[in-house]
Amino acid sequence: MKLFIISLIVLGVCVEDTFGKNSFGIVNKFRRHTKLSVRCWSGNDKFGTIFLMNGQEKHWRFDDAFFHETVFHCELKHGYHFMHFQTFVAYTSKWNDSLKNRSNATWLAAEKGLYKIWEHRSPEFMYHWL
Repeated sequence: MKLFIISLIVLGVCVEDTFGKNSFGIVNKFRRHTKLSVRCWSGNDKFGTIFLMNGQEKHWRFDDAFFHETVFHCELKHGYHFMHFQTFVAYTSKWNDSLKNRSNATWLAAEKGLYKIWEHRSPEFMYHWL
C-alpha cells in the first residue's frame, strides 16, 4: 500500500511538471502613438479583445489540455480603422517536441511586423502586417 501511495505522489509530481503553468504575452513596441487591438483564443478559451497602447503588454497563464494539444491563436490589428492585421499561432503546447521551449514566448508588435522572443534570445522576425 505504501508503494502504491509513493507511486501516486511521484506520478503527480511528473504530471505537474509536464502540464504546469504555461504562458505567452503580447507587447506593443510601436515607436509612435499606436493602439493595438489584441484578440486571442484556443479551442477551450476565448480571452476577448483588449487594446494595448505603446509600451503596454499583456501576458496570459494557463494549463495545457490533458488529452490533446493546446493551441492559442491571436489576431492583432492596428492603424486607421485597424486595417493592418496579422493572425498567427501564439502558443502550441509542449506535446510538440519539435518546438521544445519555443512555446512560452513573448510576441512584440512593431512597425515592420511581429517578432517572437523565447528563452531570453534576441527577437526573431516572424510575420509582416497584412
